[in-house]
This record gives sequence, structure tokens and C-alpha cells, in this order.
Amino acid sequence: MKEKLEKWEPEVSLEPLKDRKSLHDFQEEAERALKKFPGGTVAIFNMRQFKYINECYGRETGDRLLAGIISAMKQRKKDNELFYWIGGDIFYVFINRWERSYVRQRLESYILGGTKVSEKILKNSQVSFYCGAIVSYSGSKEENYSLEQMLTHVMYALAKAKEYPGNKIWFFDAELHKKELQENNVELQMQRALSMGEFELYLQPKVDPLTRCLKGAEALVRWRMPGGVFMSPGEFMPVFERTGFSSRLDQHMLQEVGRLLYNWRKQGLKPIPVSVNLSRRTLYEESYIRTLEWVKENYQIDDGEITLEILESMAFGNLIKANELLEKVKNMGYLISMDDFGSGYSSLNVLAKLKIDELKIDQAFLRGITADSREKLILETIVRLAKDLNIPTVVEGVETADHEELVRSLGCDCAQGFLYSKPMPAEDFTDQFMKKGGCQYKFQIL
Repeated sequence: MKEKLEKWEPEVSLEPLKDRKSLHDFQEEAERALKKFPGGTVAIFNMRQFKYINECYGRETGDRLLAGIISAMKQRKKDNELFYWIGGDIFYVFINRWERSYVRQRLESYILGGTKVSEKILKNSQVSFYCGAIVSYSGSKEENYSLEQMLTHVMYALAKAKEYPGNKIWFFDAELHKKELQENNVELQMQRALSMGEFELYLQPKVDPLTRCLKGAEALVRWRMPGGVFMSPGEFMPVFERTGFSSRLDQHMLQEVGRLLYNWRKQGLKPIPVSVNLSRRTLYEESYIRTLEWVKENYQIDDGEITLEILESMAFGNLIKANELLEKVKNMGYLISMDDFGSGYSSLNVLAKLKIDELKIDQAFLRGITADSREKLILETIVRLAKDLNIPTVVEGVETADHEELVRSLGCDCAQGFLYSKPMPAEDFTDQFMKKGGCQYKFQIL
């Protein structure tokens, strides 16, 4: 904040605390101001840790601090602005300008006034503020709001600012708000969707690149919402991860795969190995371990028929505990695959020490790969290292014949990608591949 603060001594008087106004008062005056100008800004300031300050310094000091901040911020107010303290640590500001650079400078000025006076009253300690703001301009299609809309939307900006430490100003963004509403809708719908069976099992084949024979499949989830509309995993999985619902979905998908293998066997079809994905924390939950035991027994799953695809981050910070869990699961007859290796931070130390049965190499290595590219060299090194460790490899993202030729030349054990098939409903997979040969089914590449 570049603005230089004039010298100011905190008032001992608590008179400013008598100047409390209502939100209705602010709304009426802001409405009048908006009628005179084609736009403006509504902002809300909150002080961080105000309750803690009252507890540590005492109520009397808390009142002096509040009175001092009110006075300091009022001194900063310009003639074309409104400043209202409506109680507690909540301050409303209206500025009859909508240019964000100017508005930000003005809001920083208010914050600077508050922080400097707090430093004097609290004897070198300093409070910080978070601020939500929304601009409206009648000449804009995207940012032309009524005052009622501004007072609603500014609360989203305030909540966002609170997520960050220190003095933070966050402007309301319509696109961000739309995304937040979508995420909130996902969160509201997910429990109902699970109980109504809206999460469907899809399969994508895993293929031997040398013989082009079917070797297995990966189980994937698709959300078919009411009306037959699909929501992509990219839209709902981040919400599931954040809320912990991903573990519930992992258990559901495991049971769906167990039921699928059981039905294949009932139809006289020899099951192929199917892998299921796990979120980072799922395997650490006792309920999932119990589900593994139940699925194995209830659906009469043979050893090696289900592979659990874990993320490398599962082992970060506690490799010993991770291996203990993996050993327990492997003793039940499940196999373990490390998924998306190379997609982010990948540790060769974890690869060497984690007890896995398969290494799944991220599709990023095949994107734009050339004969002399670094990606090709890294891919070769990973495959060679896996062979030295006796770990079979699966390469994702095989979309062209050239990709297939590359993974074949490197000696990769398995390939997966659109060259062979996109993910499809489990019923279609059964008809198209399992009933036409199963592991003997051979893909024809045109």
C-alpha cells in the first residue's frame, strides 16, 4: 500500500461507538447515490480475530480499538463515499466509482487506516482485515447489478477473502460465482445421486500392445443426472475430494465391480482383471477395508481379479503405514497399481519402496512425443526401471498407431487409450468384448 498515512493519535473517547447505523440505513443512502451515478462499488470489511482480541486484551481495549478504527476509517472517507459501522467488526463502504484499480486503492486506504491505529492501541500488535467488494456499472452487460444483487454477491466475495491470510481484498467475479454455485449444487445432489443409482459403471479396455488382445479393464464412474444429462468427472470429483464423499463413491464402485465379475461368471464368461480407482485417503478408512473383505467373499472374487489403483501421494509422509495397509489388502487377494505416475511430483524412492504390482504411466508422456524428445527418454527410463523392479507397466493415452508402436518397442506390458476404445457402459463392454472372446478378443486397428 503506497499511500502515506498522516500522523494520528488514537482517541481515548468511545464516542464513535455511538454512531452505529443499520444495514437498512446504508442501503437507503447507497440507493440514492446509485441514482445519481451510473455505477458504484459496495464493499464490506471484517476484522480478523476480533473475538480473540477482546478475550486477550479485555473488553475495554477491544472497545477502544473499535472506536479508533471507526475514527481512522472515517478520516479516510471522501465526499463521494459512504462509510457505515453497523456493529461488531463489520464495516460497509460505498464508492461511486467502478474502476477496479481506483476502487482497490481506496479500499487499501481504509485498511491502512485501520491497521495503523490498531498498532498504536495494541502496542505494536496489528490487526488485519479481509474485504469483499463488488463493482456495478450500468454500461456493462456483465457487471450491471441492482443494489440488492450487490449486497448479496458481496457476501460471496467477503467469504472468499476470508480464506486468505493477512489483509485481503477480493472482488466478486461472476464466473467464479457460477462455478461456486455449480459446486454447491453438486454437494447438495451427491447423496441423493448415490442412493438413486445415478453413478454408473463404465469400462475402458487394457490391451496387450504386442498381440492386441484384451488383458483387462479400468472401471470409471459417470454421473447420469435426472433427464439423462451426464456430468463429467472433472466437474464433480474435485467437490467429492474436498468433502470426503469420494470415499463413499470408491466403496460404491468397488461393489459395482464385484457385482459385474460375479455376473460375468454366472453368464459363463471368464472374468478379466478389472481395476478400480481410489482417492488419496480411502485406503486408510476402516470401512473401506471391511468393504474389500465383504466384496471378496460376497461376490466370490478370485485372487488377482480386482486391482486397486492408488495415487502415489497416498504414501507421502508415512511410507511404513502405507506398506502395512497395502500388505493387508494384498493378502486378501487384491492387486495394487500406482496410477498416474509422472503426472506431478513422482518419487523414484517411493516407486522402489512401495509394494505395488503394477505401474500406470500417465498419458502426458505420449502427448506431442517425438523421436528425440525428453518425454520419450523419460518414458524409456521409467519402463526400464520398472522392468528392473519386476513391476508390469501400463501406458495411458494410446491414441494413434505411432503411440502403440512406441509402447510396443519399449516393451510395455499393457496399453490403454482411444486407439482401442473409449470408456463405455459395463453392459456394452460385456456385449462387445466379453461375449466375443474375453481375454481372447483381438482388437482390429484400421
